[in-house]
Formats: sequence, structure tokens, C-alpha cells
Amino acid sequence: MIFNYLKIISLFLVLFFSRINLTCAQEKKTFLIKQINSYKAEKNDYKKDTIYINLINKLTFKVVYSNYDSVVLLSNEALELSNKINYKKGKAAAYINLALSSSLTSNQKQKYLDQLDEAIQLCMEIKADSTLLFAYNVKALQKLQVEDYEEAYKLYNKAIPISIRNKDVFNEIKLMTNLATLFLLLGDIQEALPYYEKALILGEKNNSRFNTAVINSNLGYLQVKNKNFEKALYHLNKSIPEFQYLDRKEWLSFAYITKGDLYLEKNNPEEALKYFELSKKSHEKLEDKVRKADLLSGIAKAHLQLNDYQNAEVFALEGLATAEKQNYQAGIISLTEILYKVNKVKKNDELALKYLEKLKTITDSSALKDKKNALTMLKAKTSFQQEQDKLKQATDKALAQQENYIMYSLMAVAFAILVSFYIYKKNNLVNKLNTELNEKAITLEESQKSLLYANETQEKLFSIISHDLKSPINGLKNLLLLIKVGSITPSEFLDFVPKLYNDVDAMSFTLNNLLSWSKSQMNGFVNHADIFNLKEEVQKNIQLLQENANQKQIRIENKITENAFAFADVNQFNLVVRNLLNNGIKFTKLNGEIIVSAKMKNEKWEIAVSDNGVGITPEVLKDLFTDNSALKSTYGTNNEKGTGLGLLLCKEMVEKNKGEIGVNSTINEGTTFYFTIPIDTEKNA
Repeated sequence: MIFNYLKIISLFLVLFFSRINLTCAQEKKTFLIKQINSYKAEKNDYKKDTIYINLINKLTFKVVYSNYDSVVLLSNEALELSNKINYKKGKAAAYINLALSSSLTSNQKQKYLDQLDEAIQLCMEIKADSTLLFAYNVKALQKLQVEDYEEAYKLYNKAIPISIRNKDVFNEIKLMTNLATLFLLLGDIQEALPYYEKALILGEKNNSRFNTAVINSNLGYLQVKNKNFEKALYHLNKSIPEFQYLDRKEWLSFAYITKGDLYLEKNNPEEALKYFELSKKSHEKLEDKVRKADLLSGIAKAHLQLNDYQNAEVFALEGLATAEKQNYQAGIISLTEILYKVNKVKKNDELALKYLEKLKTITDSSALKDKKNALTMLKAKTSFQQEQDKLKQATDKALAQQENYIMYSLMAVAFAILVSFYIYKKNNLVNKLNTELNEKAITLEESQKSLLYANETQEKLFSIISHDLKSPINGLKNLLLLIKVGSITPSEFLDFVPKLYNDVDAMSFTLNNLLSWSKSQMNGFVNHADIFNLKEEVQKNIQLLQENANQKQIRIENKITENAFAFADVNQFNLVVRNLLNNGIKFTKLNGEIIVSAKMKNEKWEIAVSDNGVGITPEVLKDLFTDNSALKSTYGTNNEKGTGLGLLLCKEMVEKNKGEIGVNSTINEGTTFYFTIPIDTEKNA
């Protein structure tokens, strides 16, 4: 019995795009919905933004197999918005989602299938190879559904070189497996085996657990049909634990049926029934009627081997009804044969003859169809090879012409060079040497200036830092000496504690910035990006600096929305926020306020730290975030000290996280520092 490839390839195409289990997929869908709602709340013109369209298309793909109505609504919204701003990638992704959902459900619409060709053309125009591979796979599925194996074969062979060229191992695995399963559908096991084995090697090499498990299950099925039971057991036993761990019930059900079929081939019906029962449990919440027909066929065969003709007939009749409803020819053949054998044993000659005649009719038709499919595939291979040969000949001819052109051009250039060299050799040699010497002299002079400036800057910077660190240390040392010699009492010493605390706190902040700056100068920052909640991290930094704010009775308000998620190095993000909050506290008067907010801008979050403090003069403002700024530290409204190093650190850390930093300020009204960070790292759909 040839396994129903159409159903397995449908599962493969949809589920193979997801590398996580069903629980994680649901979490991802929930996360996408939160992102969409957050984006709509933050940006008034979100409908004109490609980010929103990409989020809609991603969410559509998450429900493409489970909710056809949602796919249509979401895809039509993405199409409408993409057309308004001429966003070709968004339009192509929406077309592909509609076509895939149409192919996988009973709600097939020809217009969606026709639009897939337009999606392919759009992907070629904008060179969106990843989306193009998706489109090729969906179109190949459509061709398989109408039994156009020749075109499906060509589509896979067009797609594989693209995945190899882009080093897209994930799509290469998928395409190799789909092509192998196409040959398996046509009964060509020997042709299918190399593609499966190559896909398995790629999957194991790239630690792709689900992909590898799928390939192992298909290889197990293939080896059962090849009656190589030892290899079949090896592959099935490798796949089943992975499907259990990943909670992939649809594939676990398939693997159990295959293992049950293996024991039927070995005439061990008791063991076979165990695995059919396991498959039945895995299949309880699935809607795959073809898989159900295969399961009932296996159970009926097991009872037939046990001479339990009554149960064999019951399960076979249920399975036949299911297979006929789905027009599943392989299942109809298998179940009709079981019913023929049962009725023959039970001496129901008339009914046995009826099933035998039906079996012969279907088998003859199936055999004829298999021969036709084999001829079709042979034609497809020959046609594709001829196309490749023609393409190679055209390429070789073009290369030969190009080589001749290059050769003649090189000869002409060589001759021109010789003539030019002879003519200008004497006249230009001295001028050339003088020019080179002048250029080197200018370069050396510029290098010397840069080095002198760097040395002066470093000396001034460390002089400032030394002064700012030395003063509070000497103050503490002198106070401790006064206590030691008895010049002041401990109670008198306590009067100095608030000032000492402020000095030590400023010194600690300076040291932290200095260490971070030194590390960046020696080794550079190493980013460890991850998804985190903006509001939660900002609140932690506010709490750290709350005592400093309380001393000046400054109110700090966190206005960032709850559902704001960013993708960056959280430690570097926190250092930037702390520096900006510290600056706000430093330059804000008593009873002032500082507000932290965030909004979506150009596919990134823009975080703003605003105060109503003294503001920054235009002269100081123009040098902020430059090397000079580190040498121009000013005192705060309460005589707080600083080195000016913090803003340089902020600029470097923001840029390391693919963002930008800026400032707006008005004297005596306040200052707003703002910077951007990415929202996440996933490729746009």
C-alpha cells in the first residue's frame, strides 16, 4: 500500500515551518497579538507602516492550518494595506498564506491559487529568496493535489539551488524531504532514499530536532515498505521519543501506525495492536480522516491475523467508510482486500465476490495510474534535464564569448599600458614620487595631530576623574582621622554622614562609568541580546536611584506601556537608563519631576527621559556625545559632581545595540534625552 503522500506533505509543509512545540507556538501567537495591539496603541498611522503588515502576516501564518476564516480576514487586511503603500513583500506573503490555507482546507478558492504566481513574481522582483522558497513549496503542494507531479518535481529542483546559494539549511532540509516523499508517493523507493538520507545528515548536523525526527519517521516508513525491518525500527525508535518530547501528536500517530505495520509484516499482531492503540490515543484530537483510515486498516489486519474475523470486519467497514468519504484510494484498496478475505473465510461467497470485483477494478486502475505516474516522472526528469542542458549550453556560449571579449580587451589594455608607460615614464616618475611623498607627509601630520589630541584628551579625562575621586576619599580620610585623635565625637561625625553619602555615591557612579569606559577602550563591548520588558527594567533603575531623587524631592514617573518588549543587551540598556536618570536628578531643582516614556518609531522603540530642570546651553549642547564632552563636566543644582563620561558611554552602548541617541533642551524649562533600540530580531515575513 502506498502511503497517502498528499496528507503527509501537507503536514510537512505547515508544521515544518515551526521549530517549536504546540505550546510554544501558542505562546508565540499570543506574543504576536500583544505586539500588534501595543503597536496600534502607540502609533496612530500604524496602517501605513510595514512593521504592522509584517506582524499581521506572521500572525496569519500561525493560524493558517487551524482557522481558515481568520486567515482570509487577516490576509485581506495585509493586502489592502500593502497595496496602499506599494509594499511588495507584504503583498506576496499575504497571497502565499491565502493559497496555503486554501490548499490545506476544504475552502479552496481558485483565485487564491492563481494569485500565488503573482507572489512568486513579486519575490523575484525584490529578491526575497526566503519568501520565494515558501511560495515554491506551496505551489508544489498545489501541483501534487492535482497530480501534476512533473511540475512539482521542477518546482522543487528550482528551489533547492536557491536554498543552497543562500546557505538556508532549514529550507534545504525541507525541500530535500519533500522531493524524497514525492518519489515515495510514486513508489520509487530507491530514488527517494538518497534525498531522505541527505536531509537527515543536514538535520543532525544543524541540531534540528523536529526536522530530524520527521525524516527518521519517513525513513522508517520507507524501510518497512522495503522490508528492511531492522533499519525501520532504528529510525522509528529515534523519531518517537522526539515527537513525544515536542508534543507533536500528528507525527507521533503516524510513527505508531508505521511501527504497527512493521509488526504486521513480521506476523506479530499482538505487538502491532499495542502500537495501533498508542496511535489511536495520539489521534484523538486530530481531524486527519486519512490517518484514521490507515489506523483502522492496521487494526483490522491485526484482528485478521488473529483469526478474529468479527472485529476485523467491524474495523474494516468503519475504515472503508472513512476512506471512501475522503476518496483515499490506497486505503480503499487495503480495506476492500481485508473485507474480501474476511467474507471468504466466513463463506459469504456473494459478498466476498463483490469485494473481490471491487478490489480488482480499483487495483487495475491504481496499477495503470502508477505506470502513468512513473512515465510522468520520467518525462519530468528528462524535460528538466533538457532545460538544464540548454541553460548550460547558453551559459557556456556566453562565457566563451565573454572570455574572447576579455582576452581582446586585455590585449588592448596591455598595449595601451605599454605605450602610456613608455610615453609618460620619464615625465611622470618624479611627479609621482613627489605626490606620494606629499601624501605620506600629510598622513603623518594628521596621525600626529590625532595622537596628540588623544593623549591630551586622555590626560585631561583622567585628571578630572582623579580629582573627583580623590576629593571624597580625602574628606572621608580626614574625618576618620579627626575621630581617631578625638578632635570630634561620633555624634558630631554623624552630621557629616549625608554629605559623605552623596560624595561616595557620586564616586561609585563615576567608578562604574570609568570601568565600563575602560573595558570598551580595551576590548570593546560584547552584546548579549535578549527579549525583555521595557517598563519592568526602567522601574528597577528608578528604584536604584530613588534615594538620590528623594533627597531633592524629585518625582520620577514611568509612563511606559505594560506590553512594550525590546530586543537588546539588558545590562547595557540599564547602564544607559541609569546615566540618563542620574543626569536628570543632577540638573533638576527641588520638587522637580522626571518622566520616562516610550513609543514605536521606524521599527524600533524610542525611549525618552524628560526633566523640567535647568536645561542645557546651546554651546554645551553642540558638544554633547563628542570626545570634548568628557572634558566639560558641570555641577548639578545641588553641587553634584560628574566626569562627563556617562554620555559618551550611553552613545557607544546605544549604537552597539543598533540604535541612535539624541537630546532636546530649553534653558530653564528642561531637557529630554531619547534613544532607540530594536523591538525584536525575527526576519520579516
